[in-house]
Parts: sequence; C-alpha cells; structure tokens
Amino acid sequence: MSENFQQHAADLVSTFKQQLSNSAIEHVGKAHFEQLELLVESALASISLSQMERTADQVQALAEALRNQAENTRPA
Repeated sequence: MSENFQQHAADLVSTFKQQLSNSAIEHVGKAHFEQLELLVESALASISLSQMERTADQVQALAEALRNQAENTRPA
C-alpha cells in the first residue's frame, strides 16, 4: 500500500511541476519537491487509515447487531 501512496504522491507532484515555469521549478528546488511528495504521501496514508478505521467500526457494529439478532431469534 505504501508504494501506491508513494506513486500517487510522485504523480501529483509531477503534475504540479508541469504547471510551473522552469525558473519556478529551479527556484523551489529538488529537495523541496521531495518534501512535498512526502507530505502528500503522508496525507494520503492518514486519510486512508482514517477511512479504514471507520469501515472497521461499521463492520464491528454490524457484526454485533447480527449476533444480537441471532441470539434473540427463536427457531420457528
């Protein structure tokens, strides 16, 4: 998954750089673009983990509801 975030971050920064002039790219410098990639990658990972936590909470709540329903249902 980390490779996906790295690739998406690299693609995003590359797309951003295409919108800049050569002088702007030189002014910002390679190190700052690398830092930007790390920030974007970190943001993507954070959002993804937050969403996975929410999904896990929903699955757990559903499992508990199903268990309660099964325990409280009498066979016909």
